[in-house]
Amino acid sequence: MNKQAAQVIGEKAYMALRIEAWTTPKPGLVDRENSGAHRDMDYPLFLASCGALRDYFSVCARIGGESVQDEESGCFFRLRRAGLEGEKKMFTVTGGVNTHKGAVFSIGILSFCMGQLSAEKGGIPATKDRHVFLAELRRRCAKTSAALLTTDTALHTHGKQVYEETGTGGIRAEALSGFASAFLIGYPALRAARREGYPLNESMVKALLSLMCSVQDSNIVYRGGAEGLRFVRREAGYILKTADLRTEDGLTMVRNLDRECIRQNLSPGGCADLLAFSSMLYLLFDEEEIKREGM
Repeated sequence: MNKQAAQVIGEKAYMALRIEAWTTPKPGLVDRENSGAHRDMDYPLFLASCGALRDYFSVCARIGGESVQDEESGCFFRLRRAGLEGEKKMFTVTGGVNTHKGAVFSIGILSFCMGQLSAEKGGIPATKDRHVFLAELRRRCAKTSAALLTTDTALHTHGKQVYEETGTGGIRAEALSGFASAFLIGYPALRAARREGYPLNESMVKALLSLMCSVQDSNIVYRGGAEGLRFVRREAGYILKTADLRTEDGLTMVRNLDRECIRQNLSPGGCADLLAFSSMLYLLFDEEEIKREGM
């Protein structure tokens, strides 16, 4: 894979993180209006973190492209090392605050697998063949996740702690499924909203709510237990069923849920990572360049 192709994939990953941060309102999460249920981070810090990771995703894509000719085990080692370097850059810029550790893992894997498949196939196929490409991309994300998680001791997250205590799968289960919630829920919801004429921001909000009412988000469980998870799922589902997010009344319902998540200290951080993953899929397969709509 040439350097330019890896750079294109990396830029889409970077833009996906930027778009996720920019999306507003996001219940319990950092957005342009507030810091959600977080006291140690805000929107400018997220933008700085995105910038720190910009080159990292291109590196992941390049390693994936080179894995076509090199031994796969060696490439997994290089990918793991790149991830640790990416985390280090993030923590340096944020002063030790974990803004994107989940995305370093998940979007890094997606970038790696896109680099690998693009090198093998000579790029992204025509629209009629993309469902096959997407299925293979998900399979490779699952395979790469399994390889990294087998020996990786770096992913010490709230999700891992919740899994050990309650059995709630969190990011590890998502990774081993090939990030099924992004491929099967978040990305289709984003595509559908855009095709219905929703602006980018409102399309992203709708995709986030779709994830929130479906995903076993271990960040929510860590903060609010099973009852917190049931609350978030119920409220997100209700908004999806009753609100038109293209109206101010619809967005007011989302902001009301945001206030309640802040009050209960609930943050769907796992869904935020899956939203960024979903938006990268959209950037890769559906829209060459998203108008930045005030970003």
